Amino acid sequence: MTRRQLQHARGFTLAGMMVGIALGLIATFAALSTFEVMRQAYASAVDGVLIEERGQRALSIVTHAIRQSGWIPVRIALAPAHPAPVPPIEGRDDCALPSVQAQAQMQCARAGVQGSDALLVRVSGSGLAADRTLPDGTMSDCGGYALPARAIVPAKGGRLPHHASTNLFYVGLASDGTPQLLCRYPSREGGRLLAGTQTPGTLVRGVETMQLRYGVDLDGDGRVERFVPAAEMSAQGSAVWHRVHAVQVAVVVRGDRVTVPPNVAQRLTLFPPDDNGHADDQIFEPTRQPRLRRRVFATTVRLRNPSPCQEAPLC
Repeated sequence: MTRRQLQHARGFTLAGMMVGIALGLIATFAALSTFEVMRQAYASAVDGVLIEERGQRALSIVTHAIRQSGWIPVRIALAPAHPAPVPPIEGRDDCALPSVQAQAQMQCARAGVQGSDALLVRVSGSGLAADRTLPDGTMSDCGGYALPARAIVPAKGGRLPHHASTNLFYVGLASDGTPQLLCRYPSREGGRLLAGTQTPGTLVRGVETMQLRYGVDLDGDGRVERFVPAAEMSAQGSAVWHRVHAVQVAVVVRGDRVTVPPNVAQRLTLFPPDDNGHADDQIFEPTRQPRLRRRVFATTVRLRNPSPCQEAPLC
């Protein structure tokens, strides 16, 4: 290189290099911040979709069972020596691991997860003309299995139930501690439904609590006078369950991702306010993993098949 070329050569000064590095770092941090914001927004959107899907599915399964409760084919109900009718719907407050034997009332093995209620739904299905104990595939129970018109008694001397199937809905904990909606439905043998036997199955993960209110017709005019929890129902005796015409269902569903800012309390309203002194039962405040987002899914379902005890002197 000649002397003239050396005189015109230029390089980076230390100050210029420092400015360049600083600008590069600023651009990098800005890109990382934008990426983190987008990642959080995406995670929040995915969590919202997950909660929506879980909540709608849980509500759909429970409400479908309530609408079908009490149904039984006429030729089965009027068959000689068929057991007397039992209530289509029965519930318990703060109940987990519910069970029921034949015509008896439901029992709870322990307190409910987050105070969750339990629901018993009795229903029969539709069987083949040649054998009513074999389902024709038109109806199913909460486990998704085809439901026949009549169950069979597995043990000699056992009692045949009034309805073929007993479905028990409740909230329990998975092995990893995640709350979930479960159902206990009758076991099968050779495609036939066994009376008095139950098999548990998971329906929807992330259901943190299920709360229920029962619409009661007290004066026999076919209209619901008020909605009350199961504890008030049971205090009036088992016969009052024959007077249930509608059920209010509220489920709280949580997500899987931490999206709630710290120190933000979630206070969720489950049911509309009433004048019956149930204010304490209408609010849910989570005590576990408070930074997971929650949402309430609620509806009111009317029974299509009220108890025959309200329509004819069969009980």
